[in-house]
Amino acid sequence: LEFEKQKTWLNIRLEYSRSQLTKKLHKVNALKKDIQKRREDIDNLKKAEENCRQILDELMAKQQQLKDVIITQNSNIDTVQTQIEEERKKFLAVESSTGWICVSYLHISYPKENRITAIGVKNVLHSDVQALQSDQEVKAHLRSLLQQIASQEDVLCKTAAPNQRAQENLKTLRHKFQEYTDAFEAITKEARMRRQEFEQVKKRRYDLFSRCFEHVSTSVDQVYKKLCGNNSAQAFLMAENSEEPYLEGISYSCVAPGKRFMLMDDLSRGEKCVAALALLFAVHSFQPAPLFVLNEVDAALDNTNIGKVSSYIKEQSQEQFQMIVISSKEEFFSKADSVIGICPEYEDCMFSRVLTLDLSQYPDTEDQETSKRHGESHEKVECP
Repeated sequence: LEFEKQKTWLNIRLEYSRSQLTKKLHKVNALKKDIQKRREDIDNLKKAEENCRQILDELMAKQQQLKDVIITQNSNIDTVQTQIEEERKKFLAVESSTGWICVSYLHISYPKENRITAIGVKNVLHSDVQALQSDQEVKAHLRSLLQQIASQEDVLCKTAAPNQRAQENLKTLRHKFQEYTDAFEAITKEARMRRQEFEQVKKRRYDLFSRCFEHVSTSVDQVYKKLCGNNSAQAFLMAENSEEPYLEGISYSCVAPGKRFMLMDDLSRGEKCVAALALLFAVHSFQPAPLFVLNEVDAALDNTNIGKVSSYIKEQSQEQFQMIVISSKEEFFSKADSVIGICPEYEDCMFSRVLTLDLSQYPDTEDQETSKRHGESHEKVECP
């Protein structure tokens, strides 16, 4: 008989394990699809990141080119300004040394249209200017200087105006970049701290849940055996997610005495009621409260199961907790220590009347007969 019980229990566990394995396989397939999709997303993100890096490199190269152009233009401007300053000094030196040179009506043996009228020239200094002898040499030197000035003016016109605030803008951008870098480092540090706190809370949550789950898993089988009055009855809990059991469901299965393993939905109303009470009492045993209230839990129970449940409740109420049960079945409330009845009463108006009865003064004949039977059976066994 014990071998048959073990065989039945193993078959039940095998069927349950197969169903769980099927669920796990479906879950693994779903996770594989999700992993494949996430890998594709990662590849797309890597491609996008590479494109962004290329664009950033191009922008940095363009920025460097613009900086080089600005530096070149600034150097050209400085050179042109230096040349203009030198020419200005030459003109001032000519004015101070030679004064005005007035050439009036130089009559040359050329046609009248080439005749030169009076020209006031404020001309160049240095020894080259002072060494000039004729008016033609002075005029030629003046023409060359004017051409040089015109060429320098063309260079200045073609040169873009420098941005005088470029250095200030660069400093502002560097300051902003430093601010963003500091903010990013602060946020990263804060996120790391929050992650550590989250892991600590997660570990504490797992430890608390595991402690309660292990206690309930152990107690529910014992309570179910007591409620059924048969050691062949079995009840067990199974977490669908072993790593984080509080994120998913918990499977609760029971094997009624003399029956094979069935899902909870396939049990009868009475068997479901007994299984639910077993789970309720097992959860309550983890952190028991001093007072327990049940409301018509015997509605789906037959007389046999009512006697078993009421006996268990009476036994526990004497040691563990006090219990108030609302029931309308005599088979149930006749096992109580005291009965409180509510009934309507009519006088001038209808009101509720409370009736109380202490049953502890009246012995339970069924319990006495049952204890006598157990005693007689023990005596018969002990006789040689």
